[in-house]
Amino acid sequence: MESSPLELPMQATSVAADEGARAAPVAKASRIDDMDIVRGMALFGVLLMNLAEVFRVPYYGQKGPPLDLPLLERIVVRVQMIFLAGKAMTLFSILFGTGLAIFWERANARGTGATWLLSRRLGFLALFGLAHGFLIWNGDILFLYALTGLVGLLFLRAPTWVLLTAACACWGWYAVVGPNWPAVWAFAIREPGPGHYSEALRVYGTGTYLEILRFRAYELLRFEPFSYVLNVPGVLTNMLVGMAIWRSKVLELTARETLLRTLRWIAFTGMALGIGYMLFRWIQFEIYHSPQARGPWRRVLFLGCILSCALGYGAGLLLLLRRANWRRRLGVFAPLGRMAFTNYLTQSIVFSTVFYSYGFGLVGKVGNAPAALMGIVFYTLQGFASAIWLRHFRFGPFEWAWRSLTYGRLQPMRRGAEA
Repeated sequence: MESSPLELPMQATSVAADEGARAAPVAKASRIDDMDIVRGMALFGVLLMNLAEVFRVPYYGQKGPPLDLPLLERIVVRVQMIFLAGKAMTLFSILFGTGLAIFWERANARGTGATWLLSRRLGFLALFGLAHGFLIWNGDILFLYALTGLVGLLFLRAPTWVLLTAACACWGWYAVVGPNWPAVWAFAIREPGPGHYSEALRVYGTGTYLEILRFRAYELLRFEPFSYVLNVPGVLTNMLVGMAIWRSKVLELTARETLLRTLRWIAFTGMALGIGYMLFRWIQFEIYHSPQARGPWRRVLFLGCILSCALGYGAGLLLLLRRANWRRRLGVFAPLGRMAFTNYLTQSIVFSTVFYSYGFGLVGKVGNAPAALMGIVFYTLQGFASAIWLRHFRFGPFEWAWRSLTYGRLQPMRRGAEA
């Protein structure tokens, strides 16, 4: 099976014998379980942050959590901000870039028009994203990933040093140039009006499904398109880093002692910088009540620490997975990572129903702590469901649909079926 950007990547195996074969997924034996596990854990962090910031309350017009929260709420909010905010999504987008490189490499080795096939795949992902964003939930990330991935196609033939240089350039634009170029900033940012948040609470909490559709379409068309001017370079940075990780063969060489030392250094330094800086901000703001510093250098430091922490998480997990006892414990996340596309969309379907008026209407009525508990319970259930599903089927249902659209024919679904 070919790897997909939201699904599990493949190990580097010889495909010379398949030259000239028609485009088709490669054998399951080439999957990299480590990447499935890391992806599954990253998706868990993404779910917890989505529950905190987008499902539980309206996304646009938020002013941040109040300072007078109960103790448990304050603890949950701070844990999320220090350990997860920005970091889980960054790690997930790095893995997306790795998946792009793997998919292209496999398809290119088969001589099947790799760039066209991957463009087609990303095009269908964009359609999934549009349907997801307009019909289900306006926290969609799929369309942005598809758009950024199409830009990333320009770099798929590049060597590692070019990928890293381009990543630095994109990061520099995202962190320094973009926000400080007034013309770009004024064009890209559309701030919600003062009454938008309360109106969103009313519509999502009590409106009909048609009213919610209209309001969500207004929000997406009003606030999202222009933000891509700033967001695409940031996401592209992460994807290019993911491509470079695959191109450098890091994932194939984790048994080498020299690489293990490098991974230890990345894990320790990345997490120390990322978590340490967020702890500093928490102490500064909540204990000493100092206003948050603003300006380009604060943004550079903030975004740099998020990226370094995400890389630290990834390196730390790869190190843990070298140990048999940790591999057994963390292996429960592998099915979740294999079905990341299905699990992500299922989360949107379930939690939009839980929080919107056509379901339980809980938007704006649930605190961070109960929402986090919902996420833990639901992700546990998704873990059981994913493991059971994959005993009988080769892909999750949405992965199957996406693959079938990509290759232009229905893919075999049941285990043991011909590839």
